[in-house]
This record gives sequence, C-alpha cells and structure tokens, in this order.
Amino acid sequence: MKVRIDADACTGCGLCEESVPDVFKMGDDIAEVIKDTVPANLEDDVKDAADNCPTEAIIVE
Repeated sequence: MKVRIDADACTGCGLCEESVPDVFKMGDDIAEVIKDTVPANLEDDVKDAADNCPTEAIIVE
C-alpha cells in the first residue's frame, strides 16, 4: 500500500502524525509522508488516519 499527502488540501492539523508517527511527520506547513510504502503492520492505522483526516488530504493507493 502506498500513501501520499495532497499538499493543496492539507491544513497541517497534525492528526495524521499523532495517529501514525512512523509514517507521517509535520513539515513546515503541512504533513509529510516519511514512508510512502506503508509497512503491513501499519496499513489499518494509515487507513484510519485517512478516514479521520478533516480535509481528506491523505491519499491511500
């Protein structure tokens, strides 16, 4: 599974980093993906983060 952030949609709320710090981190203004290929043990957590993102900026592929 791959994940990315839609930079135009991200507001930098930090929810994804709080939820899955092994995959997401906060950059200067928006969230960044630090592991674009998600480890199998974190896939459910990343899907939950995407579902809970208030601006739907997390794109799971």
